[in-house]
Amino acid sequence: MKIKVTPIAILSLSALVGIVATVIFLLLAIKQPWMGLKFIPEEKIGIRVIQSQGPSAAITPNSILVKVESNKGEIELLPIDLTIEPDGKLQTYDIYNYFLVRQGHISTILKSETVTFTNNKGEKFTVKPSESRPLLSLPVEFWVQIVVGLFAWLISSAVFAFRSRESSAKYLLLSGLATLTFAPFAAIYTTRELAMPEALFRFLSDGNFLGGSIFTASFVALLLCYPKLLGPKWLGLVIIFLFIVWFILQQIGVFTSMTFARRFLVTVGVLSTFGLAAIHWFKTKKDPVARAALQWFLLSWMLGTCLFWFFILMPQMFGVDTTPIQGYAFGLFLLVYAGLTFGILRYKLFALDQWWGNIVLWALTMLILVVFDLLFLLALQFSAGLSISLAFLLSGVLWLPLKNLVWNHFLNRHQISREDLFKQVINIALTPPGQDINIRWQNLLKNIYDPLNIHECADCSDCSTDDDGQILFIQTIGSIPALGLEFAHGGQRMFTATDVTLAKELVVLIQHIIDNRSEYSKGVNEERQRIAQDMHDNIGAQLLGALHNQNTERKNTLIRETLSDLRSIINDTSRTELSFDEMLADLRAETTERLSAASITTSWVIKADNAPPVSPQSIHALRSIIREAISNIIKHAAANFASINIEYINNEISVTIEDNGKGLSTEKTNFGNGLANMKSRITGLSGNLILLNRENGLLLRASFPINNNGIEI
Repeated sequence: MKIKVTPIAILSLSALVGIVATVIFLLLAIKQPWMGLKFIPEEKIGIRVIQSQGPSAAITPNSILVKVESNKGEIELLPIDLTIEPDGKLQTYDIYNYFLVRQGHISTILKSETVTFTNNKGEKFTVKPSESRPLLSLPVEFWVQIVVGLFAWLISSAVFAFRSRESSAKYLLLSGLATLTFAPFAAIYTTRELAMPEALFRFLSDGNFLGGSIFTASFVALLLCYPKLLGPKWLGLVIIFLFIVWFILQQIGVFTSMTFARRFLVTVGVLSTFGLAAIHWFKTKKDPVARAALQWFLLSWMLGTCLFWFFILMPQMFGVDTTPIQGYAFGLFLLVYAGLTFGILRYKLFALDQWWGNIVLWALTMLILVVFDLLFLLALQFSAGLSISLAFLLSGVLWLPLKNLVWNHFLNRHQISREDLFKQVINIALTPPGQDINIRWQNLLKNIYDPLNIHECADCSDCSTDDDGQILFIQTIGSIPALGLEFAHGGQRMFTATDVTLAKELVVLIQHIIDNRSEYSKGVNEERQRIAQDMHDNIGAQLLGALHNQNTERKNTLIRETLSDLRSIINDTSRTELSFDEMLADLRAETTERLSAASITTSWVIKADNAPPVSPQSIHALRSIIREAISNIIKHAAANFASINIEYINNEISVTIEDNGKGLSTEKTNFGNGLANMKSRITGLSGNLILLNRENGLLLRASFPINNNGIEI
C-alpha cells in the first residue's frame, strides 16, 4: 500500500527539523567559555582588546595581549588566532592545520578555572571565564546567519510540499538543507570569542565548505531541469556527486592550496549557472511562462548568490580578506530563495516582466562600478577617494551609454507612438458602413501586443488576464465580440498589468467615440427632420400663399419673407442656439428696409444683456410676430415712425411695437388674418398678446417664455 504524504505533514516535519537544528546550533555557540572580551588582530604580534566586560572587566581596552596561560599550559597569542573564515584567509592546508592546532591549545587553556593574560608591557590580568556564553552576547552577524539557514530551509520545504513531484523543487530542497548546514556552521565559528576545540572547529569549517559545495551543485542541477529539461534527469545527480568527490579529495590532502580547493569548483559552478541560464533564455523564446520563471531565477541569483560570490568569495582568491562582512552577506541568500520560490510556484509571473530587466541592468552597473574601484584601489594602488572617483567617471563614460544600448535593443520592445495609436483608434470607431470593424480592431491589437493567437471568446465585461498572464481578455465593444489574446510579443513574454490598463483605455476610448458618433447621427437626423418640418410648415405654406395671392404687392412681400425664412433656416442649421444680437441682425436689416421703403422712420431698442442663448423655435416665433406687426403698420397705420423694443425679463422675451399712426379703427377690429395668426402663434408659445389703441397710434406687446421647448410653430 502506497503511503501518501500530505503537504501539511511535510511542512510540519520540516518545521520540526528546522527548530531542532537551530536549538542545537545555539547550544554549540553558548556552550563555550566566555570572558566578555572583544578583540581585533594586531599587525605584528598579539591581539588588541577593544571591549571588556563581565569576567574580564579589569582588562583595559586597547591593551595588546601577547600571551595566555593557566594550569593547563600557556601560548603566545598571534593575529592568526582571530581568523574569522579560514577558507578565505589561510592559503594552504598546512597553515590551516597549524591554525586549528593553536585553536585547540587556546581552547584547552580557556577551560581552566582561572586564566592569566599578559600584555606587551608585561602586565598580567587574571580572568575567571564563565562556563557558558550569554545568549545576548552573540553578535548580530551570528543571528543573521542562523536566520538565513532556518528560513532557507523552511522556504525550500514549503515549495517542495506543494511541488514534490518536480525535480526543481527537490533540488531546491537540497539547497535549503545545505544552507541550513553551512550558514549556521559559519555563524558558530566566525563569531567565537577567541577559540574553540580543534575537532569542533574542523567539523564546523569543513561542514561549512561541504554545505556550500552542495548548495552550488544543487543550483547547477536545478538549472539542468528548470525551467526546461536540458539533459537526462540523472545528470543533476552526477553534478552533486562530482562536488562531493571534490570535497573528499581536499579532505584527504590531494590539494595543497586551500584557497584553490575551496573556491575553484564553487566559482566554476556559479559561472556555469549563467551558461545554463543563457541556454534556457534561447530555449524559452516561444514559452513565456518558462521565460518568466527563468527571469525570477536570474534576478534572485544575480542579486543574491552572485553578489555574495563577487564581494566575498572572489576577492579571497586574490588575497583580499572579506571575512569581517561575510556574516552579514549571508542575508543575500534569502533573495535567492524568494525568487526561486516565486518562479517554481508560478507566482505573479506576468508582473515580473515590467521591472526585472531594469533591476538586472542596475545590478550590473553597480558591479562594474565595484570592479573599476577594486582595479584602481588594489592593482594600481590609488587612494580610496581617487579610486572611487575614477570608477564613477569610467562607469558614466563607458557603461551607461552601453546600458542604454542594451536596454533599447533587448528589453525595450518597439511600441506604437501615441499619435499612430490615436489615429488607429479613430479609424476603428469611425469605420464606414460595409467595412469590418472587427478586422480593424484585431489589427490594432496585433500591432500593440503581437500575440501568437487571437480568438473570439465568451462575452466578458472587463479586460483582464488569467492567473499566469498567458491570455489577455478584451471585453465586448458594441458589435465587436470579446477577444482572447494568447502570449504577448510572439510568445516571448507574459501579459502584464500595464497591458490590461492599456487595453481598458483603448476600449473606453473606442466605446466613447462610437457612442458620440451615434449621438451625432441622431442629432443630424433630428436636425434634418426639423428642417423638413420647417420647409413643410412654413416655406411651403408661404409659397403656396404667394402663388394664389392676387395682390401683387402682397405676393412680393410673401416671396421676400419666404426667402428670408429659407436663409434663416439654412443659417440656423449649424447654430442650434443664438444670442439676441445674432438672432436679430438679419431681421433688423429686413425690417428697417421695409419701413424705409414706406417712408417710416425706425427705432430699435434691445435690453437683453443677460439673456441665455435662444432656441430656433423662439427665433422663428419672434421673427413671425415682428414681421406681421410691421406689415400691419405699413398697410393700415398711416404712420411715419415706428419703434421696436425687445427685452428679456424673468426668462421671457417681451416685444413692444409702437407707431404714431391712426391706431386701430373701432369699426374694423382686425387686419384680415394677420392679427388672428399672431394671436394663434403667441397662444401656442404659452405667451400673451396685448393691443392698446391710443390717440397717437397703436401699441402691440407680446411676451412668451424663452425656454418653451414644446411649442408647435
